[in-house]
Amino acid sequence: MAKQEPIQVIVVGCGAVAQTLYAPALDAVQRAGEIQVVGIVDPSETRRAGMLKRFPEAVAHSNLADCRLGAQNLVVIATPPKLHAEQSVHALRQGAAVLCEKPMAASSAEAEAMIQAARTSGVVLAVGIFRRFFPAFEALKQVFYNKPFGELQDFTIHEGGKFGWGAASDSYFRLDQTLGGVLFDLGVYIVDLLLWWLGEPASFTYEDDAMGGLEANCRLHIAYRTGGRGMVRLSRDWETQNRYVFRFEAATVIYKVGQANRLSVSVNGVPFVLCGELMTSGNGQDAIDSPTRTWPQSFTEQIRNVVAAMRGRQELRVPGAEAICSLRFIESCYRTRTLMKMPWLTREETDTALELARVDR
Repeated sequence: MAKQEPIQVIVVGCGAVAQTLYAPALDAVQRAGEIQVVGIVDPSETRRAGMLKRFPEAVAHSNLADCRLGAQNLVVIATPPKLHAEQSVHALRQGAAVLCEKPMAASSAEAEAMIQAARTSGVVLAVGIFRRFFPAFEALKQVFYNKPFGELQDFTIHEGGKFGWGAASDSYFRLDQTLGGVLFDLGVYIVDLLLWWLGEPASFTYEDDAMGGLEANCRLHIAYRTGGRGMVRLSRDWETQNRYVFRFEAATVIYKVGQANRLSVSVNGVPFVLCGELMTSGNGQDAIDSPTRTWPQSFTEQIRNVVAAMRGRQELRVPGAEAICSLRFIESCYRTRTLMKMPWLTREETDTALELARVDR
């Protein structure tokens, strides 16, 4: 079989996401000969220069419209969400594949336009929800599906802390630039995982502290037709427990945030906890087990999956047609939001907060 030419990658947006996450992952895949980063796009010369240090052979542009695109290209969209749909649709209509960073778009309507453009052109549209590639979450998917510990009874998810991401712009905090706060950012990962693992819930309630702006804290209560219930608590301004706890009929499974390939399992009636790194299972008596993917390796694996899908060798793991579901759910949360209780506020401050949040008293 003749060796295929590397996929030509163009990175759009050279902020913190591109510099910190995409650059090392793309570099690893490029060194393996699967891709070649040929273009860097950003209106800021300083940010372009930062990416060019990693990919000196790439051509820098200030606008995506200046790039020649075709079926040989994969366009990585790592700009603020407000720009995702416009830039993705442009690339898709030129016949290029797209890997768009989460959240997929600024609204589900814009996401629909992206999906339609991909269908019309017959090209790949992937969304950068790389947590689906965590071995811990792949294992949990099998636990939910195969039910080795029985039915899920309940779960709690706590994640977040004081915002410390080295953002290149203030788009994370401007209502004219983004649909929401912590739920629209960090929450995209968690809502996507819950839909992937458990499907659509039967009912939910949602509350946050937005008060007419962007939420820094939120709480989501979910109920499923099987009887399972769960609570998600996210924050941008206080350190949470940063762990997911799933209680099944016969065991409890715990995931600690940041440990992509580790889980803890406490089996009912057994006086110890199984805690450790997940390993691949070798075949045969003499087979050697090997460690599963780490956090950075999971991000790299996402890019490899998109490249393999472009070549017809793998199914796309996070297609746009699935990623839009988490966006729709988040929009439903915002439509039905209520104000979180904040007992430290005075009566007058509470009245003002309710007014700002447009919540009926």
